[in-house]
Amino acid sequence: MTKFDDKLGASLSADDRAFLEDLEDGRGLFEQLGTTFQGPMRFWTYLMGLYTLGFAIFAFFCGWQAIEAGEVRETILWSSGCIISFIAIGLLKMWLFDRMNTLTILGELKKIELRVAQIDDVRG
Repeated sequence: MTKFDDKLGASLSADDRAFLEDLEDGRGLFEQLGTTFQGPMRFWTYLMGLYTLGFAIFAFFCGWQAIEAGEVRETILWSSGCIISFIAIGLLKMWLFDRMNTLTILGELKKIELRVAQIDDVRG
């Protein structure tokens, strides 16, 4: 290890060290999804997961009711509920993937920050 690596290792907290070790490996989709269930936003991720599950159940219920409906008006109303539920699921999934993207960008920024600190250490 270089002098910089020793200084860096000493200055990092345990959380930062674990975060950087996690970044070294290429993370797949499910690993990135798992990281959204950690940290300060984990409550919101769990909440959005429950909402997504609820909307999915409601969408399938509405679809079934639309198939079983006896009148055209009922079919249209149940179908509208199904479509709105699927739109809500799509929006919640967009939030989740945006969260995953944010965590990836934060990791890349941390890498850049460490490289800039390394350059400053070499020059200084």
